[in-house]
Amino acid sequence: RMLTEPSYKGFVITGDYRLLEKLFLAGEFGYEKKKVTNEILDFNTKGSFLKLGINYNVYKNKKGMNNEIYVGLRYGYSEFEHKLSSYTIYNLDNYWNQNSVNRNLDFKNLNSSWLEFVLGFNAEVFKNTYMGLGLRLNRLLSQKNPKNFSSLYIPGFNKVLEDNNFGVGISYSVFYQIPIYKKIKK
Repeated sequence: RMLTEPSYKGFVITGDYRLLEKLFLAGEFGYEKKKVTNEILDFNTKGSFLKLGINYNVYKNKKGMNNEIYVGLRYGYSEFEHKLSSYTIYNLDNYWNQNSVNRNLDFKNLNSSWLEFVLGFNAEVFKNTYMGLGLRLNRLLSQKNPKNFSSLYIPGFNKVLEDNNFGVGISYSVFYQIPIYKKIKK
């Protein structure tokens, strides 16, 4: 996203740990910074997030393969801040010009939590090196909104729409499997 969207900066570390043959403990930790500028708003959001949950591999591998098609569930939590630079007061009467207000308002100590359903796959492209793609459906559980302003972007969750607690996203990854355990041949 940083390559195609210059107003975005972010970094995410993901990992999973195999608990059982098909069950994995999964986690993500990241930081995002996003600037939104349009005809109505100009604001910055920055903050960090943590997601913890499980993945279940529904794919039956052939001998020697270690690919995954998985479903997962995560609990996400984010702490962030907004800086509102300017906004336009919406007026239904088009006869008068819209009123633009230039202010620097800081909203700090904001947080939110959500549940996330994940459907994805990971394929081994080289020995212990994988590429993956995931589709995500988020459901906002709680959020601390600033006074007289709504959180329009939450790090880790994505864009927030008024009166809608759902969000969607796509993630892609390249990762390395650390071979902690060796299979013992019998």
